[in-house]
Amino acid sequence: MPQSLRLSLTAGAGLLFLALIAAIAVSGQTPIGPEQVVNSSATSRVAASDAPNVVVFLTDDMRKDDLAYLPHVRSLLADEGMTFTQAQSPHPLCCPARAELMTGQYAQNNGVRHNSGRYGGWQAFDPSSTIATWAEAAGYATALHGKHLNKFDADAPADPGWTNFDILLEPATDYENFTFFDGDTYTDDYVTTRLDERTVADIDTWAGRRPFLIFANHVAPHIWFPASAKGDGDGDRGGMVPPAEAAYAQALTGLTPKAFKAPSFNEADMRDKESIVRGRAKLKPEAMRRLNLGRIRSLLSVDEAVRHTVEALERTGELDETFIVFTSDNGYALGEHRYTGKDRLTDEILDVPLVVRGPGVPAGTRSDRPVSLVDLTTTIAQLMSLTPTLTTDGESFAATLRDPAVPGHRDTMLIQTGAKDPSARFAGWAYRGVLTERYSYGRRINNAPADGFLYDRTKDPFELTNLLLDKRYVAVRRELERRYRLLDDCAGSSCNRGFGPVPKPGR
Repeated sequence: MPQSLRLSLTAGAGLLFLALIAAIAVSGQTPIGPEQVVNSSATSRVAASDAPNVVVFLTDDMRKDDLAYLPHVRSLLADEGMTFTQAQSPHPLCCPARAELMTGQYAQNNGVRHNSGRYGGWQAFDPSSTIATWAEAAGYATALHGKHLNKFDADAPADPGWTNFDILLEPATDYENFTFFDGDTYTDDYVTTRLDERTVADIDTWAGRRPFLIFANHVAPHIWFPASAKGDGDGDRGGMVPPAEAAYAQALTGLTPKAFKAPSFNEADMRDKESIVRGRAKLKPEAMRRLNLGRIRSLLSVDEAVRHTVEALERTGELDETFIVFTSDNGYALGEHRYTGKDRLTDEILDVPLVVRGPGVPAGTRSDRPVSLVDLTTTIAQLMSLTPTLTTDGESFAATLRDPAVPGHRDTMLIQTGAKDPSARFAGWAYRGVLTERYSYGRRINNAPADGFLYDRTKDPFELTNLLLDKRYVAVRRELERRYRLLDDCAGSSCNRGFGPVPKPGR
């Protein structure tokens, strides 16, 4: 490693960040070198108390276009940092997405393919090596507030690496009656308020004493599953419109969902879609209107929590030394293609908001670089100078946080969803495919080869015409299938390839 990287962190987290960006390759597959880590018998610290902090706000089922309704996120984070316009959740479901964020690995490597079943939830997750354990080894204080992986055993010990393992116990989608891992129980309350308080309390405790990593995993805007409801929110069936905090109970009355403006809303002709969805009936617009309004009202409380966190960081003198990340575990359909929910590979479900503010990040900038939640973990680890003890699959975009024009190397991203059936030929998998700048391609891999989709998003941004069997796109389909087969079991740098141009469609 060049001597220029062996910097004393007493120069401040901002200078460290700039030096790292100047010298580290865009790939991000090589962990920060061990010569940067200061090891001692008392503590293995990568930095003194002025090392950069990281606070991650993770919402649940938030659409990218929901950002328009969050004034504090826009003014305090987006206007002061960088917005990524092409951020993706490549496995768009709660538990797989959270497992990706904890490990920086795709599901074929971290084991979590669904929310429950043999390949799903907390039981399928190995917490022994995560961003928490890497940060703990580097001397960071760490906190995990709110939602974790489904089916967590309330009698189990805390996952390793977390100084404050402050997760919500099942059902973790009850906004009003809920219990934390430490036994704190609240009745007729509001979960976002308590998560807000507990996040700020950690900042007040650790500021000026230790660098910290905090995940604030909010419930909003997930469908409400009260403790009295049957089920736990898996698949979002049987849930209710999210309740609003009292202060926002009357906010935005009359709001019309942005989904209504898309030609894909209640799509007229579904005959070319995959078998599992082509027979779906049209959804009632009024039901979608109520659901959308409840979702946005619940997010207004998260927006307020962002303000409180920024104020706490400023009050304690930590704001300029802290990277603040705002994102979601997955997007959400509100009637596009006659569907509501997640766990499918359509644009409005794959797309997530992603905003980053922090040292060296130019204010009010935007990047069109395609990035994913898997990349986010690799990036955070690099910014904190952590040494992962497993192979991460993401491509760091730390250099882009310094200059939004810096591109990535990867031109094809693996996308997938899981399944519960352990007896299928490809057990634990449902859809698998790839995403490029122009094309979206995927198959239900346990079904016939023709049960899938191919969309030319340049010509068809709303994904109305499935081209999977179109003769003009045979060469395109074959190339995308080839890329999928090269990525389906990828690990590490093999997940981030530059394949070059896709063949042009025929005539």
